[in-house]
Amino acid sequence: MEETIRQSILYLRDVLKLSFYQIQDRTGISRKRASRIYQGSSQEDRKRRVFILDECRHIIAGWFKEYPSLKAQQVHEWLTARGVQVGYTTVVKYTRVFRTDVPRVYHQMTFLPGEESQVDWCFINHPRLGKLCCFVFLLSYSRYLFAHVFARSSFEFFIEGHLMAFSDAGGMSHSMRYDNLASVVVKRRPEIQYNPRFLEFCRYYGIEIRLCNPGAGNEKGRAERAIRSMRETFFNTMEKYSSLKALNQGLHEWVANKNHTVHRTTEKRPVDLLQEENLRPLPEKPWNNVSIHPPVKTTKTAMMIFDTNSYSVPDYLVRKSLSIHSTVDTVKIYDGGKQVASHPRSFQRRAQIINPLHRSYCKLSVKAKLQRIHAVIKDLHPAIADFLVKNQSCGEDPRKTAYEIFRLMKTHSRGMLISIASECLTKKSPRLRTFLSYLRMEPVEAEPVQPQNGALLNISYQPRGLEEYDE
Repeated sequence: MEETIRQSILYLRDVLKLSFYQIQDRTGISRKRASRIYQGSSQEDRKRRVFILDECRHIIAGWFKEYPSLKAQQVHEWLTARGVQVGYTTVVKYTRVFRTDVPRVYHQMTFLPGEESQVDWCFINHPRLGKLCCFVFLLSYSRYLFAHVFARSSFEFFIEGHLMAFSDAGGMSHSMRYDNLASVVVKRRPEIQYNPRFLEFCRYYGIEIRLCNPGAGNEKGRAERAIRSMRETFFNTMEKYSSLKALNQGLHEWVANKNHTVHRTTEKRPVDLLQEENLRPLPEKPWNNVSIHPPVKTTKTAMMIFDTNSYSVPDYLVRKSLSIHSTVDTVKIYDGGKQVASHPRSFQRRAQIINPLHRSYCKLSVKAKLQRIHAVIKDLHPAIADFLVKNQSCGEDPRKTAYEIFRLMKTHSRGMLISIASECLTKKSPRLRTFLSYLRMEPVEAEPVQPQNGALLNISYQPRGLEEYDE
């Protein structure tokens, strides 16, 4: 066969005067190999290339014999520690023949009722809401599932997911299984170091922590399969939900339907097996899910920066070190043990959340003060901004209206004022008097009522003398 190829190349080159590129196109033999054959050397005659690791081949082979799943990075570290100067890429290429896939056997795991739960995060990208984090909780025995989507995956959201899952299941298992989540494990080598805040949470609820081995996702395969099912059947249609609240409502309905569907392995509904779980009862006082952050100085504009967003504090606290206590929906700011500010938590990027009561306007003129207050009140909520725009179209001064709303913030909540503004817009009466009437700050004069026949109001009365009563 080799001789036939050689004669063909000699004919094409000497008789037809073809180039090696043309010989390659005609025969399929690479031009370099065709050149070597033409010059009288075959592939077998080529001198074998000598690698720098050839002298260590028996050592490397022994390592792979003892540890079949050894990685090229580990081999590179061991060779470097022994004084062998070699690049990582060279080790990868040289050990490719040793790094063969070793068949592994996966045995089905069984669990007792109430023994274990599996917890994990599922990260998704919503076309309008951006990156979201889905907390997944599954009872290993019954396959009862709970899932909820959060805007973040930080520690307070991780704990909030647990609290919501405990409440939904009506109790908690004796142990919970996790992989290498940062909220659970700080580091694994040289020894496992747990997150101290999570240890405190588990000690409060008496939960045993079980960790998966690195790269052994099958150890919490039931949660992994639930996540895969969510991705394939629910999250692939999540673009129809325009808000996080609507997305969670749809997810909860999907989870409820799954819990009421017969499982293919147990051949029973998870909601029925939940009655057999024998879960431990929850403590009377739930965990106070607050993350306390180290004190930092406010900016020169009296703002505290948290999660890229800026939250206002009273002006007199400018450049003072304050502490942030964050929950899943609020950001509270403390000066020592005294709370000085509280804001709804924002999940935007680089937004400014300002409470008008934190700003002192005594150094401004009356006109500038009204303009500043109008700008701040307008930014409170789109409903209030729309109310002020339509208030001006009614012939009223929106700056004075904004000032009255600003005064109301001392005695009424922000949510109530937003609700009243929305109600005024619904009634198509964006006037200050209508706004105040909902708070009963100013009575609304009743329109006079008259009968259709005005003559009925002309009543004549003939007075009588008192002597008639003496009889």
